[in-house]
Amino acid sequence: MALPRRLNWLTAAAAAAALIVAVVLTVADRRLAASQTVTLVAGRSEEAVPLDDPSAGVWKRSVPIEVPLSAQLMVPSMGGGAHTVTARALHDGQRLYIRLEWSDGTRNTTTDRILDFTDAAAIEYPVTAAAQVPSFCMGNPDAQVNIWQWKASWQANIERGVPADIEDVHPNMQVDLYPFEDEDVFYPPRAAGNVAARIDRTSPVDNLLASSFGTLTPAPDQIVQGTGEWRDGKWRVVFARDLTMTGDYAQFAEGQQANIAFAVWDGARQERDGMKSVSQFVTLDVSSEIAQAKAGAGFSRGEIGLFAVAGLVVALGLLLAGLLYLPRRQA
Repeated sequence: MALPRRLNWLTAAAAAAALIVAVVLTVADRRLAASQTVTLVAGRSEEAVPLDDPSAGVWKRSVPIEVPLSAQLMVPSMGGGAHTVTARALHDGQRLYIRLEWSDGTRNTTTDRILDFTDAAAIEYPVTAAAQVPSFCMGNPDAQVNIWQWKASWQANIERGVPADIEDVHPNMQVDLYPFEDEDVFYPPRAAGNVAARIDRTSPVDNLLASSFGTLTPAPDQIVQGTGEWRDGKWRVVFARDLTMTGDYAQFAEGQQANIAFAVWDGARQERDGMKSVSQFVTLDVSSEIAQAKAGAGFSRGEIGLFAVAGLVVALGLLLAGLLYLPRRQA
């Protein structure tokens, strides 16, 4: 009779440990695994969603999904690696808000030197809803995609007011006389009207269009806003745009679904252009349901840590009690 009783104690200890872990994961709003088919739900927020604070408490009302990213290996220049992006979404009936969060041990915010590359992130949608979803890598010739791209370097330039000058990058260098330094002809991208090279940007997010590899083009209307924040080895970036816009862009409405994909660039690994980590399309559901605060969402990381430690102590205590109790009962 000793074996069944011991098994009962072990089963009880394992069940208690599993219960504690489940409670801690629920409180921490974390998942052990996620399927590529999981839907990103944008609930309706009755609270304002601030663009200048990607860590605002309103995001605790959203439901996160974990989206796996892999290296872009379809066309040169290939690059990137395995990442996991945590995506959240909200809307207020007028605007759609998407927040991405991913781990990045270095904060790369400048491209002032030749070998400096910036951290960046992007969201992609099909321009028009169709039975056949376009390629998640830049769309198809007959199925255009709308891309929102944020760069840490663009945000840094906005925050400091002006792009870094060569004297800022190399403070001890000797500067010759450049009599025509303010003329656009010496800045070909600006002279050609490339919005990616403009110095008067007000948003660190570009609105782009593409219809296959090599066709990425700034859209005529720069209508997307956003803000990024690097903290504790993670980037959190919020993208925002009106649900509906005039023009050939992705359109959104309550009660409707769309496809959405993600990309991340790591500046420390010299990633740029096609050297990036990408996801396949997942489903975005613009819900009419009110986004509700999660139970326990106000707990701090320290409190969550205490829950985890308490759970482990309880589980180990049950296991130890079972192992010590049974031999005495047998005696």
